[in-house]
Amino acid sequence: MARVLIADDDPGFLVSLSIALRRDGYEVCAAENSEQALELLDGKKFDFMMVDIRLGPLLGVELAEWARLRVPDLPVIFMSAYSYAELEGRIRRVTSLPVLEKPFNVDEVGRIMADPVGVRK
Repeated sequence: MARVLIADDDPGFLVSLSIALRRDGYEVCAAENSEQALELLDGKKFDFMMVDIRLGPLLGVELAEWARLRVPDLPVIFMSAYSYAELEGRIRRVTSLPVLEKPFNVDEVGRIMADPVGVRK
């Protein structure tokens, strides 16, 4: 069972996504902000991470950059309901995986994670 860290500051979305991923067989740890996510990253090993780009107090991309310094091959899937054009360069330095535009079908997560070549880029 793959363990995923989800970091999103929208509690309703965080709960809904957590439930859907658990139903699909993932072990889920959820964080409502970057501080909680950092604590979880310090204490557990994750197979991949899903991060809201507009997370607080750190931006999601800052959180992912920090996480990749500690675990260089950690796959990161970014999520956003807003424009992120100004962060595109930083996002692409962290991951080649697609950004999921909210709302998205949770099946997209399984499709992304099923591609071992794309996941480890």
